[in-house]
Amino acid sequence: MKSKKILIVEDNDLNRKLFENLIGQLHAYESAKNGLEALEKSIRSEFDLILMDIQMPQMDGFTALKELKSQAHQSCPIVAVTAYAEESERGNFLEQGFDDLITKPIRPREFLETIQMHLTKEVTSKPLKSNPGIEQVLDLGVIEQLFKYNSKSTLKKVFEDFLQECNQTLQLLQNQESDPEEILASLHTLKGNSGTLGAQRIFSVCQTGEAELKSNPAFQTNELGKNLENEIKEFNRFLNQQTIFES
Repeated sequence: MKSKKILIVEDNDLNRKLFENLIGQLHAYESAKNGLEALEKSIRSEFDLILMDIQMPQMDGFTALKELKSQAHQSCPIVAVTAYAEESERGNFLEQGFDDLITKPIRPREFLETIQMHLTKEVTSKPLKSNPGIEQVLDLGVIEQLFKYNSKSTLKKVFEDFLQECNQTLQLLQNQESDPEEILASLHTLKGNSGTLGAQRIFSVCQTGEAELKSNPAFQTNELGKNLENEIKEFNRFLNQQTIFES
């Protein structure tokens, strides 16, 4: 029987589904797409742990944290889950009131270990995990971990959604009239999702493109689009050759 209950607060659909699949194997959960939804759900239910994204529409994670901390009945650990943090910033998250910090892209085993640790005992200091390498087309070590907590059919759908997201970002890069801010947001989301799924070379392209656009909003995206298109094709070719979703 699943005795613990976790609230997943995440606006990214792919990340939220992945978290649900991982956590659902072990614990009960509810999900919210932003801080406002999280507050509404916390009023109706008590949770043993809350996983809080930081960058969200309507209400961000820091604001939601303060509101949740003010609720007398809600005293469970609240863990920040974000791609907008470096190891040096961990102290700031703890000072703000978070109980821990998990950085994206997540590593499934470490993600679940951190959750389990907070469900069983209080932790005072936990180092951040380093990001995975970016040399491989697909990190099979990540896939192996994902298969431990997800069925092949579930993961196949996750990767199909991911490839659709890749193509949407590519279309933005190829359209000369695209809003730079929209491109930047799309690259950031794709960077996080590609890292989570082990698509290392797509992760690298997105990481480079995001950095270029942040430093220079007028940056020409033609070359970036070509690089991403090549890596998407290579990723597709690699998936087909590996036949990892075959029964």
